[in-house]
Amino acid sequence: MALAIALLVMLMASPLLGFVNAQNPINWALNKDYTSYSTQSFKSGSTLEFDYDKNSHNVLVVSKSDYDSCNANNPIQTFTDGKSVITLTQGAMYFICGIPGHCSQGGMKLQVNVGESGGSTPATPVTPPATPTPSGSGSGSTPATPAAPSPKDSSAAGGLSGAGHLMVGVSLVFGAFFALV
Repeated sequence: MALAIALLVMLMASPLLGFVNAQNPINWALNKDYTSYSTQSFKSGSTLEFDYDKNSHNVLVVSKSDYDSCNANNPIQTFTDGKSVITLTQGAMYFICGIPGHCSQGGMKLQVNVGESGGSTPATPVTPPATPTPSGSGSGSTPATPAAPSPKDSSAAGGLSGAGHLMVGVSLVFGAFFALV
């Protein structure tokens, strides 16, 4: 009986702790179309998970002007570990691959619009399919403080809202309870 109670407590707490949080995976590779992400709204505090070959690519968080010109010389943040999880902050955020030619010729640039942490949850953005990539270099990550982005709408994408987490938790608790009775 004590085990059943412990299980119920863990099930109730899991949504509040974020265990039911969906990340937004991105297959970061050459010749992908990342424009669909710019039409989606993401929730502040949610994450993008860039999956890429760390020997071939990197992820740079850049300003709008550096994004537009594919300038990798002034990154706000640099990630080179091959599986970079980036927490989103409110406003527009811009990402490029800093390997020469990958942004300007290979299309490795991504813009997302990040709303406030509350709001509704539209569909998760489409993840482009995997494609093999050429060799390059890089390792580790060097985080820096991102520039303060401008506010956008209060929509969210790629995860459950707080109420959604609570509903999942309540459903799990009731399901576990009735399974034990």
